[in-house]
Amino acid sequence: MNVLKILLLVGLFSLSNSIKAQKVNQIDTLSCPITQNDLLLSGKLFASATPILLRVYNEDYEYAVFQLGKRKRSIYLYFKIFTDNVCVKKEQPLELYFKNGDRYLLKNSFQVNCDGTAALELRRKDIKKLMSNSINTIKFFTLKKDYEFSPTEVDNQNIRFYLHCLKLYKVRKKK
Repeated sequence: MNVLKILLLVGLFSLSNSIKAQKVNQIDTLSCPITQNDLLLSGKLFASATPILLRVYNEDYEYAVFQLGKRKRSIYLYFKIFTDNVCVKKEQPLELYFKNGDRYLLKNSFQVNCDGTAALELRRKDIKKLMSNSINTIKFFTLKKDYEFSPTEVDNQNIRFYLHCLKLYKVRKKK
């Protein structure tokens, strides 16, 4: 009887060790559309999610891209309007209006430029807010004109999914 207990104990112990050895990286179980190549952004490696294309509200041929990326351990939101001569100041806000009625401000940390580009480093509370709410409207303020975008529910799902993927993703070092 004691021999049977010992064999059972040894069997359970070896089974638990084999389960621990088979740990799978959580990012591998998701089919995350995160890409990273050897290009550098301001001298640092980065990874990015698939861009989300948004059409300017009440305009037919004006678009912007909403893209999430990661450098080192920080997650960034890159926003670019594809219209000529759109000047953006540093600290220029990007306003997010959520379906629950909340308004949330993100400030541009990218330098002054006239190519319609804003880069915003997302803090933990920003990521938490984006993951727990659906965006109804995005307003982007520039020197000459204010732009408004209305992301779809699919866009909102993608934003949450990409944030989840980027949180788990480790930017690999250069080979």
